[in-house]
Amino acid sequence: MKITISDWKGAKIETVRRLGVSVGSLLIILAMSVVLAPKIAPNSELFDQVGMALAIVALSLLLWRFPLGTYAMAQIFTLTAAAGSILKFYDRFPGYDRVVHFVSGVILGYIGYTIGYYVVRKLDLPPERFVITLIAGLFAYSCAGFWEIIEFTTDCVMHMGVQHSNTDTMGDIVAGFFGGAAFQVIKFIEHYKEFKFDRLRSFFKN
Repeated sequence: MKITISDWKGAKIETVRRLGVSVGSLLIILAMSVVLAPKIAPNSELFDQVGMALAIVALSLLLWRFPLGTYAMAQIFTLTAAAGSILKFYDRFPGYDRVVHFVSGVILGYIGYTIGYYVVRKLDLPPERFVITLIAGLFAYSCAGFWEIIEFTTDCVMHMGVQHSNTDTMGDIVAGFFGGAAFQVIKFIEHYKEFKFDRLRSFFKN
């Protein structure tokens, strides 16, 4: 397929938009670290500030080819997590951590949906939205647990005290699970007409 001038211009605009989102996110992290943290969170650590900036860069690279909406949502989520660690919102506002993990479940659902759709296309299978939505939910659930494994490993190796208690860990997993489930509900409602009972029966046939 030949690439036209309009295609090239569209790709260029898309690149500028993504760069704008990433640069804007990095500037907000910088403002949190340099302007806000000294005033409202004097005990903010350089490790958190640098870590969240690197998270923005890593997400930009990992999700570069994802839909712009998902790309932007992931960056916004990272900023909410940055506010929790840099500005100490996790300590200042009870329940903030749970909200962040719930939102992460929703966004991971969107990322999983994109991955599922890509895999189905690569395998030359019919793009059944019901199946892709199931894959997206499983991806979100798995990531919710995997993230806690990373935190547990970090605590064991670096003794950072990220996981405060078993209740804290399980609460985060449950919040992420419900976030992923909320995403599935959104997709099921969005594509309700496609999820006919005959489709479900054909899916579960041997």
